[in-house]
Amino acid sequence: MRKIVFSLILSLYSIMSMAQATASSAILHHIYQLQNPLRVLYLAAHPDDENTRMISWLANDIGAQTAYLSLTRGDGGQNLIGTELGSELGILRTQELMQARNLDGGQQFFSRAVDFGYSKNPEETFEHWDKEQVLSDVVRVIRYFRPHIIITRFPPDSRAGHGHHTASAMLALEAFDKAADPKAFKETNLEAWQVSRIFWNHSSWWEPKLDSIAANDPSYYVVDVGTYVPELGLSCNELASYSRSQHKSQGFGVAVDRGSQKEYLKLMKGEAPESSIFAGLPMNWEDYGYSDIAEGLAAIEASFDPQAPHKSLEAILALHAKLRMNAGKRILESRYLVDQLNHLAAECIGLKLEVLAESEYVVGGEKPTYTARAIQRSPLPIQIEKLSEWKSEYKAKTGPVDLPTNVLMEAPLQGEILDDEMVSSQPYWLRAPYEDMFSTPVDEWQLKPETAPYGGAHVAVYYKDKAFSLYVPVRYKFSDRVDGEIERPLMIVPELTVKSNTAKLFFLDDRAQELNLDFRAFKAGKYSISLMTEGWEISPSQFELNFETKGDWQTQKLSIKPKMGAGPTSLNVLQQKKEGNEIQWIALQNLVEIDYPHIDKRMVLENPGISLFPLNLKKKGEKVAYIVGAGDKVPEALVQMGYEVTILDEHSMRETDLSQFQAVLLGIRAYNTQDWLWQRQEQLLNYVKTGGNVIVQYNTRSRSFQGTDFAPYPFTISRERVTEEKAEVRFTDADHPVLNRPNKIVKADFDNWVQERGLYFADSWDEAYSTPLAWHDKGEPDRLGGLLIANYGQGAFMYTGISFFRELPAGVSGAYRLLANMISYETGNP
Repeated sequence: MRKIVFSLILSLYSIMSMAQATASSAILHHIYQLQNPLRVLYLAAHPDDENTRMISWLANDIGAQTAYLSLTRGDGGQNLIGTELGSELGILRTQELMQARNLDGGQQFFSRAVDFGYSKNPEETFEHWDKEQVLSDVVRVIRYFRPHIIITRFPPDSRAGHGHHTASAMLALEAFDKAADPKAFKETNLEAWQVSRIFWNHSSWWEPKLDSIAANDPSYYVVDVGTYVPELGLSCNELASYSRSQHKSQGFGVAVDRGSQKEYLKLMKGEAPESSIFAGLPMNWEDYGYSDIAEGLAAIEASFDPQAPHKSLEAILALHAKLRMNAGKRILESRYLVDQLNHLAAECIGLKLEVLAESEYVVGGEKPTYTARAIQRSPLPIQIEKLSEWKSEYKAKTGPVDLPTNVLMEAPLQGEILDDEMVSSQPYWLRAPYEDMFSTPVDEWQLKPETAPYGGAHVAVYYKDKAFSLYVPVRYKFSDRVDGEIERPLMIVPELTVKSNTAKLFFLDDRAQELNLDFRAFKAGKYSISLMTEGWEISPSQFELNFETKGDWQTQKLSIKPKMGAGPTSLNVLQQKKEGNEIQWIALQNLVEIDYPHIDKRMVLENPGISLFPLNLKKKGEKVAYIVGAGDKVPEALVQMGYEVTILDEHSMRETDLSQFQAVLLGIRAYNTQDWLWQRQEQLLNYVKTGGNVIVQYNTRSRSFQGTDFAPYPFTISRERVTEEKAEVRFTDADHPVLNRPNKIVKADFDNWVQERGLYFADSWDEAYSTPLAWHDKGEPDRLGGLLIANYGQGAFMYTGISFFRELPAGVSGAYRLLANMISYETGNP
């Protein structure tokens, strides 16, 4: 049984969006796929943990309804393609998962767990996560999706290598039992469901001799996921490679895989099947007890004409009507089949429906106008009707509109006033403050991978006496002279937003500094602004802005200086708004747009986070150079420290005299991402010999990078890290200059760090290196490889796994002071 992914995308977007023109072979595959009622849930901890080969094979060869439950959204990871971290990275990685599922054919689910970064064991993980809440989320997904099989990516023990990974398998095994217990987690308001069996997707990554082990252990089952689908011209593992490569922020692009590929599944719970993992499970609707569905789909398949797919419409709508009539008897199956038959019917007549916004942005309180567009490419007499009021230029009153063959129809469509606080493009999991667990405003939203797009039309499509319906979300489209047509979601935004040219403003003395605030108005008009903080002088502290056109930007320059005894504070930017005789103060937010070519654009509203810090910091030198790696905000922090920063790339590196710089810093993963750096090693080492400092932030060992021959003396990079941000620091050499000059580093400088101390530490090194700092997580020995310093000629080379890329944007003053000492380091003061 062959299945097609491009015609059946079971993510939110397939349910909410209109089908594109679909090839006949793809429609036929869609019909094939609907004939298998089997459901499989894949479960792991993070975006990119899922085995896309397995998901693609299950969805496209076996024909199972397949879903991936990622416990987190990847908020705590690193970003290889941009500077988004934390919640912004979570949005990006959520979208990467959605695009991956669009390719491999799976659905997507999440729990409320926040990815707080690497953890070394499940005990540490559950110190952060509310285990009962996460378990409740897993049970909720199981009861909603009702899988016959669960597959975990990781084992429930230390072999998983990451506390989140181990925890995901532990939760899956516990949820296997809890989901079937009607007394457990009644708050899900879903019927109990017994999963038949749960497997661990074992891999030779953990056990090189897995093939022989599996051959002699009856609890193992071997499947070939490299099967070829002729109608696609692709094998399942080829498709999986394209899916896997959507995880670009993690640098998980892969070569396209072809040919036979074994996967090993070890039974963890449930009755052992005698032969295949599917033995005894319903693989067609007749096995499931629904012979009428089986007969109806078989008849549609048998009569399908690839030269005239519209001939199948009548049979599709007949089955559609039967399912709707009996929906109460088989809710889950009918919900799924009716949704898919809606899309199958649309595919067979080449139907495309659109609701297009005039602008990409709309403000609450407005009543937007849209343009409805429709076209169908079959010879059948098709009519459409919006299920609510639709006044069309083609018909003066409400009622069905004829949709002639291959004629594009357009009509204005009036939207509703946006006056509901729940109507927002803000991701639903970010609407309330959070630490280790997100909250969900509406329980049902927990089953959605992301906020449903606002606006659109429920459209009925008629053929003779039968009908099907589709929901068409509002989109915004425009054309680019290079990229052609670009489509984006409609963004619901505030009337005014603010963005600062810097999030953290550090004051090394009492002199005033300039801060630029960029205001963006999505509604024309006058705005009264007030700036509030204590202990600081701000000029101007109140002003008015007048925007004649919506969408315009205006910049307001501020002068800020600390008063005597001023402490760290946040600058609040408030809009004064009059409602009758009352005055309201509205805290303005920063609109951040997450926009990359491989994802559907998203936005998030954040506190502008403008922080003011008096900083007791001394430094040497005026100029530093920076070589960007995987993307971070360290250069901005260097500017705040009072340095003039020059960004070096492959071209400018050749032309620049490095002797003018106090130090050259390399961003995280620079040697992993900038191949040209290997050709500039002699230049960098000569710079060190003649008195410069080179500071290399962490890199990772990978297939493309196996050593550290960029250093003057050998050392090896490991996966060692210190994940406890409060881990006590130990000064192994309290007299070392990096701890004393020009700033005296004390243990208080390591207070208030975020997420971790550091990662990818060195684990062995030449005796030429000194290691002045040590930390360790609970139950582990000291990790000394977070900072290596070696004198070389008249200068110094340093490698550091310290998470400056996290601590500096977070405003950790001790991280600034330590980095200033590293930049100012002098070999003459050993």
